[in-house]
Amino acid sequence: MIDVDGKKQKKLSELAHRIREARKNAHLSQEELGKYIGVSDKSVSAYEQGRSTPPINKLKKIAQSTNHPLGYFTQDDNEDALLASKLASIERELLEVKRLLSESKRS
Repeated sequence: MIDVDGKKQKKLSELAHRIREARKNAHLSQEELGKYIGVSDKSVSAYEQGRSTPPINKLKKIAQSTNHPLGYFTQDDNEDALLASKLASIERELLEVKRLLSESKRS
C-alpha cells in the first residue's frame, strides 16, 4: 500500500527546505522576501517550516526574488537547477564586488 500522505509530507518538507535555502543564499530576511512576494514574514516562515504551501504565483515570485529557476522548487531531481542558481548567485556577488571596486577607485 502506498503512503500518499507520507509522500506528500516529504515533498512539502523538501519544498520548505528549498525555499529556506534559496532565501538564505539570496541574503534575504523572511521579512524582505515577504515584501518582494507580497506576504507577511509569518507566511514566509510557514512556507519554510512546511506548515503551508505557497500558491504557484507566490512560488514564481520566490524564484524571481532569489534568482532561482522555478524548477528548483518544483522538480524532484534538480541538480541542474541548483547549479544554475549557484552560478547566478556567484554572478550577483561578482557584480557587487565590481561595483564596490569601481566606487572605491572614484574616492
